[in-house]
Amino acid sequence: MTQDNLFLVVSEFAMSIQAAAAYPGNHPRVQELLTRLHLHVQSEASLLRGLNIGFFRDHVVVDEVPFVEPNPTLARLIERMREKGIEKILIAEGITFGELKRFVYFLAEGTSSDSEQVWESIAYGRIEGAESAGAASLGLTPAPRASGIMAGAAEILKDVLVSIAAERKRTRVNEGRDIVSSIMKGLHQEGMLIDRLVRLQGHDDYTVTHSLNVCILVVGQATRMGLSENRVRESGLAALLHDIGKEATPAEILTKPGRLDMEEFDLVKKHPVAGAKLLRKIDCGTELPMVVAFEHHIKYDWTGYPKVQTREPLHVASYMTQIADVYDALRSYRPYQPAIELERTLSVMREGRGTEFEPRLYDNFVETLS
Repeated sequence: MTQDNLFLVVSEFAMSIQAAAAYPGNHPRVQELLTRLHLHVQSEASLLRGLNIGFFRDHVVVDEVPFVEPNPTLARLIERMREKGIEKILIAEGITFGELKRFVYFLAEGTSSDSEQVWESIAYGRIEGAESAGAASLGLTPAPRASGIMAGAAEILKDVLVSIAAERKRTRVNEGRDIVSSIMKGLHQEGMLIDRLVRLQGHDDYTVTHSLNVCILVVGQATRMGLSENRVRESGLAALLHDIGKEATPAEILTKPGRLDMEEFDLVKKHPVAGAKLLRKIDCGTELPMVVAFEHHIKYDWTGYPKVQTREPLHVASYMTQIADVYDALRSYRPYQPAIELERTLSVMREGRGTEFEPRLYDNFVETLS
C-alpha cells in the first residue's frame, strides 16, 4: 500500500462521480472508470481490511493519509460531499461492482433518498467534531506532493474537449477554468518550476497532455509578465482550448505512429479554423479562446497557417501559446521523434527568435523556465 495507490483511489472515485453525473450507467466512459475504481477499491480495501475516506474542509484523508492539494478533481469531490453532508465514507472488503456503481450514482445524482438505499458494504455520515478536532487528530499536516498537482486533470480535460466539440456546452468550459485555476495555484506552490510541472503530466491521449502542458507554460509566461490574475486565467483557458479544432481531425491521423504525408498534414492544418468556428458558437465568457485557436500557428513573421491578409500584430496570448506549443512538441516523446533535452530545445527555438517567435516574449519564456 502506498500513498500513490490511495490517491489513485480517491481521484478515480471523484472522476467516476463526475462521469456518472454526465452520462447514463451504460456509457462506455462510465463503465471504464467504474471498472478501474472497483478494481483499486477492492485491492486497497483488502490490504487495509476496509477503506476509510474522510473529508475535512480542503482535505481528503484516506486511511489516515492526508491529501492537501490545489486539485480541481479533489476540490469538486469535497464540495459534493459537503453538499451531501458526508464527512466520512467506510467501504468494506468484498464490495460488489453493482453496489459501488449504485453508490457512485447516488452521490452523483441524489435522485434516491437515503431510506430507499440498502448498503451492505458501505457506511457514510458525519464525524462528530470534524470541523474542530477531527483534522488535527488525523494529522493533516504533510505538505502537498508535487506529483499530484494535476492528478485527474487530464481525464477531466479529455471529457471537456469532447463535450465542447460535440455538445457545445458552456458548463464544460467552466470545468476548463477550474483546471486553469488549479495550474495557477500549482505554479505558485512549486515556485514557478515550470518544466518540472510539465514533465509530470502523462496521458495516453497526446492532445490532452499537450493541451495541459501548453496551458501550464502560458500561465507561467503570463504570470511572469505581471498580468492581472483575470488576464492570466483568460490566457490559460485560451491555451487549454487552443487545439480543440483537432476534435474534427480523423483519429487515425492524430495517432499515426509515423510522420504525416502532405495530404494528411493538410487536414491537420485545418484545425485552427475549425477550432475558432467551434468556439465562436460557445459563450466562453471571453473571445480569447477563439482568437488563440485561430492564431496559434501563425508565426511572428506571418508565415505558418492559416494564411491571413492583415499585418496587424497577433494577440499576446497567441504569441505565448505558439511559443509554448513548439516547446512542448519538441520536449515530448512521439513514436517518430524522441523527446529533446531542455538545453537542445532552447537552442533550436533560439534560432526562431524574431522570425518564428515574438522576440521579447521568447526572452520572457526562457526566463520563465530558469
